[in-house]
Amino acid sequence: MIAACPKCSTRYRVENDRLRAEGVRLRCTRCQSVFRVKPPQEEAAAPPPEPVVEAQPTPLPRPLDRERLVLLADPEVENCKANAAAIAEWGLHPLLVHDGVEAILAIQRSLPRVVVLDAALPKMFGFQVCELMKRNEQLREIRVVLVGAIHQRERYRRPPNELYGADAYIEMPELPGGLRAVLRGFGLPVGGVAEAAAPTPWAEPAPPAVAPTPPVAPAARAPVPPAAAPPAAPAAPADPAIAEEIAKAERLARIIVSDVILYNEAKFTAALRGGNVAQAMDADLEEGRALFRQRIDERVRGMRDFLTEELVRVARSRGMR
Repeated sequence: MIAACPKCSTRYRVENDRLRAEGVRLRCTRCQSVFRVKPPQEEAAAPPPEPVVEAQPTPLPRPLDRERLVLLADPEVENCKANAAAIAEWGLHPLLVHDGVEAILAIQRSLPRVVVLDAALPKMFGFQVCELMKRNEQLREIRVVLVGAIHQRERYRRPPNELYGADAYIEMPELPGGLRAVLRGFGLPVGGVAEAAAPTPWAEPAPPAVAPTPPVAPAARAPVPPAAAPPAAPAAPADPAIAEEIAKAERLARIIVSDVILYNEAKFTAALRGGNVAQAMDADLEEGRALFRQRIDERVRGMRDFLTEELVRVARSRGMR
C-alpha cells in the first residue's frame, strides 16, 4: 500500500506483509517524524511498542540518455555481449539485438545516437537496414556503422558508404577496440584512455603479419558438396588445441562468407532462387580460401570445407531448400 507522511506528505510504498492488524510505525526520512500506518480494512487497538521501520522513497526510473545510446545488431550473442561490455566501460549505453527485423523495430522505438550493424544479420541484412534508415526522414540522421570483413578496395570499387549510405565501415576483427575512435568521431562522450592511433572511418586496416603459405593445388581442396545435401555434423575432437582451432576456423568462415554475400548480393539472391549457392558462389570464395589457408592450421583445414558449409548454412537460413 502507499502511505503518506502527515507532516511533509512524502509518499512511501509499504509492503503488505509488513503490515499487521495493529499497524506499524514508520519514520519519515525527509522530516524525521514518526507516524503509524494501519491496514485499510480494519482499525485495531493501540499495540504494544514496536521497532521503527526505516522506509525509503520509491526511486523514479532514470530517463534514457539518447546521446549515449548505441544499438548493437549482431547475430552472434556472445560477441554482441562482449562488444556491449566494452561500450558500457566507455560510459555509453548499449542496446542489443540479434536480427535485422528486431534491429529496425528497436531503432524506431529508441532512436539511438549510433547503430552498429553486422552486414550479414538474419531476417534482414545489415546493409538493408542501413538503406531503410537513410531513406526514412526520422531515422536518416542516426549514425550507422556497418560491420563487415576483409574489405579490399582494389576488388570492391565502391566503398560501402556509397553503396548503402553508412556513415562508417569497420572490419569485424577490429571490434570492439576500433569502434571507440569511430564513436568519438561522431561526437559521443566516450570515456576511457584515448587510442594511441585512432583509425578514421573507412580507413583500410593494416594487413595481418602472417607468414606466406605455399599455394595449395586446386585438387587438394575439398570438393564442393551438393547444396541439397546437408553437411554432416563433425565429431568433437579430443585434443583441446584442435577444438579451439576448429572454433577459430568456424568463426573465420562466418566472417568470410558474410563478406562474400555482402559484395555479391544480386548473385547470391539469384543462387538462392536456383538452389545452387555452393556451385554458383564457388569462384567468389577463392579469395577467402587463400586467406583461410593463411590463418587456419593445415590439420583443421583438411577436416572439412568450412567455407562451403557456412555458405550453405546461411543460404538455408534465407529460405533455400
